Amino acid sequence: MKKQPYFTTFELIMLALFSALVVVAKIALRMPLQLSGHSGIFWMALVVAAAGIVPKRGAASLVGLTSGILAAFLGMGDLGALNTFLSYTVIGIGSDLILWLLGGDPENLVVAGLVGTIGHTCKFLVKWALGTLTGAPVGFVALGLVRAVVGYIVFGALGGILGALTLRALRKAGFFAYLAEKK
Repeated sequence: MKKQPYFTTFELIMLALFSALVVVAKIALRMPLQLSGHSGIFWMALVVAAAGIVPKRGAASLVGLTSGILAAFLGMGDLGALNTFLSYTVIGIGSDLILWLLGGDPENLVVAGLVGTIGHTCKFLVKWALGTLTGAPVGFVALGLVRAVVGYIVFGALGGILGALTLRALRKAGFFAYLAEKK
């Protein structure tokens, strides 16, 4: 008997498209807010939407990993390829972990808000940890640390809620019924 793959080819293609959208959103959707973590609105909305469209454990992690590879390859990020790769990957892993712990309903606004908050805060923690490990002068950043953490939490939560609202709109529009027909 042939073993079935965990992700179907169609699901992998969908996750790859969301990974590319994360990178494109980082490049194209820039807001001149000058606030730490403001891009989390876009990132987390896409990660939450991907986790809802492909409702399997590991979907968000795969989006994070793939977008991390793409972003590092494209030279994105201000602190080098390793930081970029780890930041994107940890967003997906943190999101998957919270979805697993909370029962995995990304259409629930509270769950999605928490997924966005934790996932995006994980990115902040990677940046802080790598800065500390490499001996970068992060001491002066400590003054703005609370403001940065609050920015990551707020924008991550808003992105998670935006992702949940997107999933609800897709369900209302019949997208999931369409996907069920195609399988």
